[in-house]
Amino acid sequence: MVHLSKSIGFNMSSKGQHKKFKTVNLSGPINIIIPIDGPEGVDATNDEHRCFEVDTTGTTYQDQDAMPALEKLDLTSSIVNASSFCPYVAGNDIFLKTSDEGTPIKALILKCFQATLSCVMVIRFIEPPIFNGTSKCILKLLDRRFSTQAREDLELTSWTPELEQQFQDFIRDGDAEEFFSYWDAEKEFDHGWSAFYVANHGKWSAAKWEAYIQWQTIDLYETEKKAYQLMAALQGVAVPKMLGEVVLDLSAEATKVNSDEELDEDAKSTTSDDKNDNPSVSIIPGLLLQFVDGFELTDLHEHLPREQWQSVVDSSITTLRQIQACGILNYDANTRNFIVDPTSHKAMMVDFGITKFREDVDSDREWDEMQAYKDEEFLVAMAIQHRLKTLTGNTIVYKPTERHWRLMYRYNQEGGENEGGTKEEEEYVASRLDVVY
Repeated sequence: MVHLSKSIGFNMSSKGQHKKFKTVNLSGPINIIIPIDGPEGVDATNDEHRCFEVDTTGTTYQDQDAMPALEKLDLTSSIVNASSFCPYVAGNDIFLKTSDEGTPIKALILKCFQATLSCVMVIRFIEPPIFNGTSKCILKLLDRRFSTQAREDLELTSWTPELEQQFQDFIRDGDAEEFFSYWDAEKEFDHGWSAFYVANHGKWSAAKWEAYIQWQTIDLYETEKKAYQLMAALQGVAVPKMLGEVVLDLSAEATKVNSDEELDEDAKSTTSDDKNDNPSVSIIPGLLLQFVDGFELTDLHEHLPREQWQSVVDSSITTLRQIQACGILNYDANTRNFIVDPTSHKAMMVDFGITKFREDVDSDREWDEMQAYKDEEFLVAMAIQHRLKTLTGNTIVYKPTERHWRLMYRYNQEGGENEGGTKEEEEYVASRLDVVY
């Protein structure tokens, strides 16, 4: 589990006592403190400044040994394009608890990445200093509040404490749990189900949409966790190691600005002792993943000379084939999802929240059709080939497999599907085996 530090990035030393603060509710009983008045010359309501600026002089550490070297702490990074209340900023403490035994973990945010369907950051462990054999890892937090792409895809407004209060009321009334059960049943029947299948989804309240995005993020989390479990033999080789499962600690005590000073009634956050039979309606889960030091395949031309491009792309394709062999079809496969080791030139693949699994599909034929439609390998190869050619005038080559051509013949013909195992298929495949892009 994860909860935000009592010193979530604001120094409560004498230097900062001239500023006004208020406590706002993040989810359930968790609270953070935000400044009512911004720094001189900065509008405190300006999203751009509040999301990106970090007062490095105001960051304190209880343990001086826990302070990282400046070159390892990206103090300019925060979750990009998130709500102005977003607390995921480099230099902030974050508290985690393991999902299984509730073991507390204190960590420091070193760097944040652009928010998409999740909030991803590099963290360094403080208490304990080593977790599962490492001092630093990636935290991928499925936080509906600040996952920008997820909210934009559903055309939802940025998260606010007022919206959270509506959602908490929705939970207390039992409505969220009821809808979760309904949506789970729909998903079980149709793995591609979404809220847009519901005729009256346009009339949903803000609280119900907040419940839906919570349900959606839980589904993404469970999908990615399942993918890593299926790829157990590939962890640390073709994909990062999964180091643990965590959730946001919703039982965190409210932060106090000053032990000698009472907050105004309006500034106090509400807390709730309500318990739900279905914890998924309120938890914010995450995965701890191996930190892979490297560059994205997208930026290949910026890091390695031309003569090394082909081997790197070949390594990426090999990685993708190993993952496919685990019964995984990644609907979000792209060049950004491959991290290349600058020394070995080996590629690892990341991001498996939008995937399909062979075990969830009724037949080999249906699975083959899905693979033919998505064709991850071909899309990735063509994308990097086009990018390199456009940016540099040079590029790589790609030779599709025999299976690619068989699936193309059976499912991707303009005239409709063709029967496999025929003389016509063999002729089609044989005529294309030497094709190189």
